[in-house]
Amino acid sequence: MPKRCYNCGISFDKLEKSERTKEHFPAQTHYNGYAEEYKFNRKTVPACQCCNDGYSKIDHYVRDAVGVLNENDPNKKELTQQAIRNLFADKKNLAKRLSLSDNGAYFNFDIAKLDAVHKKNFKCIYAKTFSKPISDDFKLDAYSDGHENKKLKLGSVFLEELNNMDDWQVSGHEKVFTYKIAEIDIKTNSLINVVENDEPKFMIAAMKYNDTITSLVIAAKPEIKELIKT
Repeated sequence: MPKRCYNCGISFDKLEKSERTKEHFPAQTHYNGYAEEYKFNRKTVPACQCCNDGYSKIDHYVRDAVGVLNENDPNKKELTQQAIRNLFADKKNLAKRLSLSDNGAYFNFDIAKLDAVHKKNFKCIYAKTFSKPISDDFKLDAYSDGHENKKLKLGSVFLEELNNMDDWQVSGHEKVFTYKIAEIDIKTNSLINVVENDEPKFMIAAMKYNDTITSLVIAAKPEIKELIKT
């Protein structure tokens, strides 16, 4: 069976060789400044060049948030430097993104853009787990810092249960990116390990970036709403 792009699903046999590539998750930018031993065994999925190029324009959003939140970790020094350069280079939006108080300076991040990166990485995790791109039937929703408190409380419940599960996966190094994908069993109101080649209709994945940011993405097919009602 030909490879297919993790994002758009196009078959590699319909692409020129120059249009075939692979997507690393997380993006290379999360490893900048880390020693070489942090970069071994990075996870990849098949990607077309078009999707790869498209997401490369937003991959730095989560990295910049990691850099700003860095608390003197020398491994993240370069991430912090890159984040500051990016933020101050965007002079058009700097004033509305920068908040000043007696406690210091704070940068505000666009939650929608951060969520787009989380959803992209979820698609990579899905493709790596099930060896196929996720179908358009699934609706994705991200849970991370910056969302309303009600949503964060729900996310924290899921995250606690995920943290109690084994078989967390690592891409490159556990200090850079770890993830866990599980099925949401609505009959038992619990999470269970996914089974390869047995696609659930209701899933959740947790992603931990650079020991700093944790996000959740839920994927559900439309029929889940009817099953929940029953």
